[in-house]
Amino acid sequence: MKNALIIFTSCISISIASCSPAGEKRVVVIASGKFTVDGKIIKLEPSMSHNEQEIVFKEDKVTLSLQSTDGNNKTFELPANGVYLLNLQTDTLIGGNVNYGSQGMPSSITVEQLDHIIDSTKQLMAGLNASDANKTYFLPPLTIKKISEQQSTRIIGPFKGIPYKLDPDNNGKIPDIIKFFSNKQKRETLNDLMEERAKIKSK
Repeated sequence: MKNALIIFTSCISISIASCSPAGEKRVVVIASGKFTVDGKIIKLEPSMSHNEQEIVFKEDKVTLSLQSTDGNNKTFELPANGVYLLNLQTDTLIGGNVNYGSQGMPSSITVEQLDHIIDSTKQLMAGLNASDANKTYFLPPLTIKKISEQQSTRIIGPFKGIPYKLDPDNNGKIPDIIKFFSNKQKRETLNDLMEERAKIKSK
């Protein structure tokens, strides 16, 4: 439960330095199945396997074409430079900016805090409080989303861990890391949080 709580409370924000130059379109592809990238064409063989890959474009105008063996062919527009996430999973991806606070993770949590986390998670899982301003995101399958204009932003996928700490970039700034989970993962974590809430209230 403690690990689930740490993951859950830290998923609301994050960032990390990157060497990518300005003027690029970086696309992180997260897929259920094997895929290959040939220029601007992504060929997908859907399956239960999880795969991720980052692709970079320097052209002014980019249109990605998905060719899937299940017939779900689609195109995706990249209208401006920045960091994008393309969800080719069978599940919705939700995430947010990980906050590296100076005080570390709390050793305990109150019922009120748990209620807030549980309520916020339920809303995000339903896509109700996704907000670019708050850096919270909701991406259904077969959708693409521009996550940031900052080239230093890094996207952390569902099965990858969050860096323990971040170092400033060459400009002395701490860049953003955005951590994503599948709705299935969040649902499991939500159940753990509700069990913890019941334990606290029973004391």
